[in-house]
Amino acid sequence: MRFTPKTEDQIKAENLLPDGKYGFVISDAKEKVSAAGNEMIELTVRVYKDDGGFNLITDYLMEKMAFKLLHACDVCGLRPAYDAGELIADNFVGKEGFVKIKTQKSKDPQYADKNVIADYIVGEDFKAPKDNLSKALDGDELEDKIPW
Repeated sequence: MRFTPKTEDQIKAENLLPDGKYGFVISDAKEKVSAAGNEMIELTVRVYKDDGGFNLITDYLMEKMAFKLLHACDVCGLRPAYDAGELIADNFVGKEGFVKIKTQKSKDPQYADKNVIADYIVGEDFKAPKDNLSKALDGDELEDKIPW
């Protein structure tokens, strides 16, 4: 097997998106309770790179982050549910739009820096590539195909 050796820092950097605006599709959503006992919705967000690939980012919507919750609902077409004060996690699945990504520095050297969703960008439409959208929802692309 031939390969290009990389340092730990190079590998970590390759897995991070540069800070900026990216298209997304929500592939999963679950209602959960935070460690502090607050209701929240955990989203699995497929964030698309310029080359057509994607990174999966887990995001959390909660009342404490009011601006992000409102913007996520606006982008996902769920403003009536937001205005009623009750959201259903499943209603986020399959929604798409744009997000603002930033890099969160790790406070513990044991863990790598990671991308987080800083906000959902209201007023801009995004359409995921058709062949990737169905895979985003069924998860098939995440499984390696091993020939045995």
